[in-house]
Amino acid sequence: MSEGEELAYGQWKELYHEVVSTNLCTGCAACIMACPRDVLNYEQASYHPFNVEDSTPFDDCIHGQRGCDICTKAWVECDEALFGRPRTEDEVFGVYRDVLLVRANEEAIHEAGQDGGLVSALLIWGLEHGKIDGALVSKVSEERIWDAEPCVVTTREEVLATAGSRYTYAANPLAMKEAEKRGLRNLALVGMSCQASINGTLSARNVAKYRRRIGIVIGLLCSKSFTYEGAMVGKIQNELGIPLTDVAKVNVKGKFLLWRRSTGEQVDIPLKEMHAFTREGCKLCPDFAAEHADISTGGLGQSDGWTLTVVRTERGSEWMKELADAGWISVRPGSEDPAAVALMGKLAAKQRKRWPGDLAPERSAPGMVAPDGTAGTK
Repeated sequence: MSEGEELAYGQWKELYHEVVSTNLCTGCAACIMACPRDVLNYEQASYHPFNVEDSTPFDDCIHGQRGCDICTKAWVECDEALFGRPRTEDEVFGVYRDVLLVRANEEAIHEAGQDGGLVSALLIWGLEHGKIDGALVSKVSEERIWDAEPCVVTTREEVLATAGSRYTYAANPLAMKEAEKRGLRNLALVGMSCQASINGTLSARNVAKYRRRIGIVIGLLCSKSFTYEGAMVGKIQNELGIPLTDVAKVNVKGKFLLWRRSTGEQVDIPLKEMHAFTREGCKLCPDFAAEHADISTGGLGQSDGWTLTVVRTERGSEWMKELADAGWISVRPGSEDPAAVALMGKLAAKQRKRWPGDLAPERSAPGMVAPDGTAGTK
């Protein structure tokens, strides 16, 4: 995209044909959250938005040409909104200020978390110090055991109860409606890479209503998520014979790992056996490192119990400094685990190649910019 070139803006019709129907859509639900007429909803089976109005065609909108023009695949647009410039070629895992290894100091928070407990520490500290009054996160569904679903948390107990990773997909921004109903005005958003890009998209498209409401965005390093019916029901329950009620914890570290509640046994599943259950929306997602979050976090550290952390924005730096100064977290330089940093770079570079190299301009959404900086036009 050349300097000064304006990005094209569209509406639901363009998003549907150029993003949703082509499976470029990750299912992040940014367009649903931002829709000013509340005429978009979410289909869990396909992880896609859809138009709920009976009076208009499924691929059109009666309310006009603006409003549903938000897509988190607008890469350079997000970079420029957050950092004032696109990333350079050597910034393999995105623009950042610091790379750290972090551990929550409170044992209850550390134990509840997936790795170092940083995300839980950030949320609890923010709630207890008035920085936020709620957070959009995911929890394990009560109806679909070990499936994830969006929710709002407002207390320490709720944060700890929803801590840890699920490797099925929840579009956490959908919890914004519940937050609005409850009158919550300053929120944290925790989400996978695609959802974290809402951070830049809201600013770039000047969606002030939600840009002002989201006080911090915490992104999760993510290579893929799996369909619930395929991975949890088909593979784990039906093929391996492990009741989902007996699954205590899951993780991905070179393998798909799960621990049985009844015996404490760790079950290792080769990732190649899980590839068939990858969500379609993940297959073309080029963002491993949650490049548009304020703080990106993941469990790539070679020593257990620490969170590999990428601090990207001034806002993220301020939060990290306040937690460290208050003694809530222990912080080490990322250079102490060079293998983890190198692995993050390797995985980020590999995932960037998922973007279709032959994506024709007419299939590139209005305003959508590929990771290499080329923009689609209409």
